[in-house]
Amino acid sequence: MKKTLLLIIFALPFLAHSQQDVQFTQFMYNRIYYNPAVAGSGGAICLNALHRSQWVGFQGAPTTQNVNANIPIKKIGGGIGVSIVNDQIGFFNNVSARLMYAYQFQLANGTLGVGLGVSFLNQSLGDAVWIPSDYNTPGGGIDGAIPAIDANGFQVDGLFGVYYENQNFWGGISSTRVIESAADVNSQGGEGAVAFFKNARHYYAMGGYNWAIPATNWELRPSTLVKLTSGSTTFDVNVTGVYNNKFWGGVTYRLQDAVAATLGWQVTPDIRLGYSYDVATSPLSGQGGGSHEVMIQYCFKIEIPPPTKGSYKNPRFL
Repeated sequence: MKKTLLLIIFALPFLAHSQQDVQFTQFMYNRIYYNPAVAGSGGAICLNALHRSQWVGFQGAPTTQNVNANIPIKKIGGGIGVSIVNDQIGFFNNVSARLMYAYQFQLANGTLGVGLGVSFLNQSLGDAVWIPSDYNTPGGGIDGAIPAIDANGFQVDGLFGVYYENQNFWGGISSTRVIESAADVNSQGGEGAVAFFKNARHYYAMGGYNWAIPATNWELRPSTLVKLTSGSTTFDVNVTGVYNNKFWGGVTYRLQDAVAATLGWQVTPDIRLGYSYDVATSPLSGQGGGSHEVMIQYCFKIEIPPPTKGSYKNPRFL
């Protein structure tokens, strides 16, 4: 198992043009991560946090945390979005932040958003078993091509999207890492570049539909997410059943990768909890466990009452 994981980790730099954005099974509740045009939609401020533990059972398996905010602001004609991701796989740790703005306008009984954003990514090398403890000491005798533990690199890139939603339908197309920026990963000691990473442009198409089953308290919500990068294309298809707008459960199929079950609970009108478990269908299924994903979402509105007309009298001037 350890050899399999090490093979995957060492192959990462050579797979730089495959999918680099992290994946979430509960994508339908985390739309702003994939599309900046979602910013300002929905009419409420939404704070979202997710944790994903992938390939449980592997040493050094990927773990990801994502915290984001969708903030409508009428005065700027749309809204802003912020997304922060901490993604660790093996000896590599990637921390990224995205700042987004979307302009929203009414169209055909719904809302159309056009969004732009900028992303910042720091890639670093953490503790690594192949780096001896005396790497930075005089006379260590280690090949200079081996990266130091403190090696890191920084990239700036962009993202773009279009998103539409109405009472029953939502969908959009978007692209991240559009500039395809590159970075050398250098050690803090200034010994020069020890690795090279280049962003690959990602394309996404996602959408869903809410269908209320007549004469019942049930609603079916099918959704899909298509992901395209250079040399890699995949998609997720999900069908979720929602009871009384409070409890839900669903099944997701990810092409040539996994089948997942999702569960959720609308705890209060403002707070939503979700959980998913992926079972791998790829060759990794025989090497370790599945993947766990936990989500919590808090949405609320700030309503400022309109000013009331009235008069004020000062007794000194009566």
